[in-house]
Amino acid sequence: MMTISEISAKEDKLLRWAEADSFQTAVEKKVLVQTKYRKLLIRKFFISRRRNFIPGTPCTCIDLIVLEMLVEAHHITVLAFFRLKWQHQLARMLPGTSALFSSSDEEFFCCIISFTQSALLRAGLELPDAKATTAPQIVAQQPFVDTLSPICFFILPHQDSALRRPYPANFQQPWMARWDEILSLPVQNPPNLEFSSDDVVWSKVEGWRDNIDRLALIPFSRVDDFVRGESNHKECPTRFHVEARRRRTSQMSYKPKVDGILEYILYWCSFGPDDHRKGGIVRPSRTTYVAKNKSAGRPNTKRGCTCHFIVKRLIAEPSVALIIYNQDKHVDKNGLPCHGPQDKKAAGTRAMYAPYISDELRLRVLSLLHVGVSVETIMQRHNESVEKQGGPCNRDDLLTHRYVRRQERSIRRSTYELDEDDTVSIRIWVESHQSNVFFYQDFSDSDPLVLGIQTEWQLQQMIHFGSCRLLASHSSFGWNKLKYPIHSLVVFNSDNKAIPVAWIITPRFSSSDSYRWMRALCNRVHAKDPTWKLAGFIVDDPLADIVAIREVFQCSALICFWRVRHAWHKNLVKRCSQMEMCAEIAKGLGQAVNKICKGTGTANVFEAFMEDFVDAAEFMDYFKALWYPRLGIWTRALKALPLASQETCAAMEFYHNQLKLRLLNEKELSVYERADWLVNKLDTTVHSYFWLDEYSGKEDFARYWKNEWMSGPTAWRKSLSIPDAHIIMEGKCAKVVDDEDTVCRVLNPGSEYAICDCSWAKMGNLCEHVFKTIKFCRAMGTVTPSMSMYQYSQALINVLHCPPFDSLARDHAVSLALCVQMQLNAQIGPESIQVKGRTVDSSQIENGSTVKPQHTSSESMDLDDPTYPMTTEHDNHTGAEVGILGDEKAVEASSMIAVAPQFSSGNISASSGPFVDDGDLLADTGAETTKKLSSTDI
Repeated sequence: MMTISEISAKEDKLLRWAEADSFQTAVEKKVLVQTKYRKLLIRKFFISRRRNFIPGTPCTCIDLIVLEMLVEAHHITVLAFFRLKWQHQLARMLPGTSALFSSSDEEFFCCIISFTQSALLRAGLELPDAKATTAPQIVAQQPFVDTLSPICFFILPHQDSALRRPYPANFQQPWMARWDEILSLPVQNPPNLEFSSDDVVWSKVEGWRDNIDRLALIPFSRVDDFVRGESNHKECPTRFHVEARRRRTSQMSYKPKVDGILEYILYWCSFGPDDHRKGGIVRPSRTTYVAKNKSAGRPNTKRGCTCHFIVKRLIAEPSVALIIYNQDKHVDKNGLPCHGPQDKKAAGTRAMYAPYISDELRLRVLSLLHVGVSVETIMQRHNESVEKQGGPCNRDDLLTHRYVRRQERSIRRSTYELDEDDTVSIRIWVESHQSNVFFYQDFSDSDPLVLGIQTEWQLQQMIHFGSCRLLASHSSFGWNKLKYPIHSLVVFNSDNKAIPVAWIITPRFSSSDSYRWMRALCNRVHAKDPTWKLAGFIVDDPLADIVAIREVFQCSALICFWRVRHAWHKNLVKRCSQMEMCAEIAKGLGQAVNKICKGTGTANVFEAFMEDFVDAAEFMDYFKALWYPRLGIWTRALKALPLASQETCAAMEFYHNQLKLRLLNEKELSVYERADWLVNKLDTTVHSYFWLDEYSGKEDFARYWKNEWMSGPTAWRKSLSIPDAHIIMEGKCAKVVDDEDTVCRVLNPGSEYAICDCSWAKMGNLCEHVFKTIKFCRAMGTVTPSMSMYQYSQALINVLHCPPFDSLARDHAVSLALCVQMQLNAQIGPESIQVKGRTVDSSQIENGSTVKPQHTSSESMDLDDPTYPMTTEHDNHTGAEVGILGDEKAVEASSMIAVAPQFSSGNISASSGPFVDDGDLLADTGAETTKKLSSTDI
């Protein structure tokens, strides 16, 4: 057994040889070199035995078998070497002769081909004839030849022996040398959602029969994006259809060949390949076509276009697609334009445009039909828009009444119940909607059903609004009404409204299941955009798998308290008739939660709360029965994770009500017991409503809106339209006059747990009146900042109290801080960077009059661009005034974040709390403290 010193000496020797700092890297390089030498050694063995091969001897059978084994062994080593080259990214970027297959390699493969031919002839076998369609006959006296590989082993491995093409007589360049050059090309993945041939760098490689192929490598998952982008080309819009396809089934066994093909797809322009124009050529299999009398019929759609490309999925690298695009011009056999703007004969016909409508218009038509808009209304609005622009200018403007009627008939005749068995029905739906499913796990003895639904539009929204921004989780919707609850993932658009980007349906959410579907979702997004990255993940369930979230999405996590606050508020108003008592109880709940978030309290604070409000017996019984057992879980979650902002809570609550109205509106309650109904309703009707929310022309159909069309801004956004003059403070309450001239009374004004007497708030929701009072009071400096703002400031203070250990790290930290500040300034704007603090006399609040700001109106201040000073304006410390700006949603440096300006750590005294003034902690809610703090955060 080797000693530790001997092992260390061997490691040092290996590191010096590999010229690497990592032992793992050195081992990988050693494996690569060993694989290369193993390949060369097997090649030399084969050449040596080939030169000494003598046919007609008693050992001929054994020699043939040995040579066949050497060929197979060399093939396996070449495949292993290619995989290591891909792993280490050893791709040749310059044109020239292959370094892997040099002249000796070419000689080697030529030897293999010539040897196989001569060996078969001497062994009594016949070479396949060029026109033969049957397999070669085997002599009965030579049974050992069954183990020989076919002649086309290195030439056409993807074709069957009965269908193989004749071996070319003028074959000069070895087939494997071509594949070495192909697999050495880089895999291109443009960042666009759709990309065309103009976005790809094409390489020219010598191909079959001395032709030069124009090809490129892209991820196989992005082939559809390439087809859509090439179809939407501005110079010649068209549509590509699958003209031919061959694929290996999962049950088919195959050898791991370097040049093997898993799938072959031929895409052809829809204006070809047949030519139904006068004098055009039609393939013999299409001669049964009967010409129509209409001039806009078949001749305008089949015009002999030769534009096509081939997509191959390789066995050596199944995740990569090889695109061969030799005919990239939309011309006929004579080289003349046959359709599009460049074809003068196509003027005035539909051949000027694409043969089919765009995916966007198709999705719009289907969405309008799913929500109940009639066919006549859709066509009327469409024709009006075409007339307004002065006539048709693209294929979408030629939408016909027949097409819309056909789509409406298809929707009307469709059914969700594909089978009597619910499980079988879901399985059938998944097989027919593969593009809308990113994860599927069928029932088994140990695993439950897990179905992840995400349409193409949802994927685009996730990439657009989720990159460097927030992704939120809305869990367990309909757990008491549906067969399986719904877990939604939402992003926030430019108006900070929640858009669902994925739905997960499963009876239970375990850690292992969550990791699998989250990994599948992340891989799907990265296949479209490898640079996509989240800034933060918001959960609303304390039992969420935070470890899996951080591992998969590589981001920090926040927790949203909207679900608990909603349940408390709803039951408080329902079980307590006195509004003043409701306000006191809500205030006590808010103080208990704040203590836990600050780390100064535990679950025991709720015991004191229940003793103080024992008179509210009905609500206390509800609280003890339902929430008291869960307080420990929520306490641990609130201490471990930062709290999301109130605007995020408003957006999640608004999405919850939208989903409830749009999904749970069936008259027949028995459908809720079927999972196939739920899947079909989400994929059709519910998806259509959310798509129309983002559609810019939805106002044209305002007269057809129903309750399910509930849209508009969230309560937080509505509060921005209420002027400060409509706020009247009366002691411990405030009166708010909204846009409808309705006066609402708000108790606990300025608190996140305020009580409003409007109908929306009585349902447990956050209303615009509460948000307006919070914004107003914090602009006056009469209340402390929100809890999310507190945690944001605490994070900044912790950074200040941990100075870098050396000057180099400090310089790096300064440059990183400035970079982050510039990015935040670009999102928020320089005008929102700093607002001077104000102090308000409390006597102005008690006299019952309208309070107006002394300097800056809160109408011009965004709720999520808050500013409050870390110290008073007359700080005893040396230096300038220190201020920290922050957005409560910006706890984790997400896209919904405010700006943290430059500040010096020497201006703040060391303390464990976030708010410091002359060394005293300012986090407590005291009268003197509130005068020193001025903020407009929510």
